[in-house]
Amino acid sequence: MYKDNDEVLSLLTDGIAGLMSLDTEDKVLGNALNLCMAISKTSSGCVISQTEEDMWKINETHHNIYIPSDLISNVFREGTFHINHEMTCLLPPELRGTVNTVIPINVDGAIHAALLFHNDNNTRAFPLLSLFLSSVLSRLNILKEIEGMKITAAGLAHEIRNPLVSIKTLAQLLPERYDDQEFRYQFTNIAINEIDRINNIVSDLLDFTKTSEPNFTLVDIQTVIDEVLSLLSARFEECGILISRNYLAQAPAIYGDSAQLKQIFLNIFLNSHEAIQKGGRISVDLTIGKDGDEIKKIIIKITDTGSGIEKDTMQHVFEPFFTTKDKGTGLGLSICKRMISNHRGNIFLDSIDKQGTTVTVELPVNNAT
Repeated sequence: MYKDNDEVLSLLTDGIAGLMSLDTEDKVLGNALNLCMAISKTSSGCVISQTEEDMWKINETHHNIYIPSDLISNVFREGTFHINHEMTCLLPPELRGTVNTVIPINVDGAIHAALLFHNDNNTRAFPLLSLFLSSVLSRLNILKEIEGMKITAAGLAHEIRNPLVSIKTLAQLLPERYDDQEFRYQFTNIAINEIDRINNIVSDLLDFTKTSEPNFTLVDIQTVIDEVLSLLSARFEECGILISRNYLAQAPAIYGDSAQLKQIFLNIFLNSHEAIQKGGRISVDLTIGKDGDEIKKIIIKITDTGSGIEKDTMQHVFEPFFTTKDKGTGLGLSICKRMISNHRGNIFLDSIDKQGTTVTVELPVNNAT
């Protein structure tokens, strides 16, 4: 036991000052755990963070554990911060005897992460620390969104400026070359094409900024993919691109927005088509992801034999306005990622330069809202 609160107060004051200067979520959570362990005088503790609904990752490992969000939320509301028997039983065996306290961290109205550690001291520091950490992570989220808006604005300005420069240059030449019929013809065609390009940029930007929630209904994902492939069949045949399907004998239905899902897969298949150009293959493979006997998600892998993506480019492919194409806004994959996130799913991209690309889309089967 502490003789007085001076030691806790000193640790808390110094710890909070240190946390305020950190710029990433991982740093904040790691240092916050160290602070809690110092206050509790323990060496047992870990960070858990939410990876998807009711699934939690321990520290930086990929060892997921299932803890219903309402269990942690109840701890947050009750303010006891004591890990009850029900929650203890859900933890990995190696943690059950080493932690007894949880500090939940609420971000944007939902439990986002939590600190688990052993504590035998009765201190009022933990409720205050929980609220403080929630505000710190919320602030980091806001800063991340602001930075994203800056990048988007800069990219938008650059993309719109290019066609405007072309139109301006031609307009400046028009008075002295107005009698040149061929020039007028070229001017008209180029101006129309550049204006269409600006219109496409604005249309893509509107799609990117839409915040409307998807309209969930029961969807057969294999039917959705088949419909998209049917739309593109003439284009694939013209370029000599072969399509192979490896479907499930009985795919589980998911709750999803059929229109958004079609747009997602249309964008992915069009990217594959552009990467292959002439004579190649696109394969579509569907599998399921299980937790024990329960089907948790459906996994769609789309692999092409196209030009692939350079290693240095891979980390930027989901960034707004990033593109390696001569034509295009660079918003396609950003929009796909946003829509998949609306479905509580994930998208991953794996590519080898000059060999091909695999896009993996994971969609939960229990994502009804």
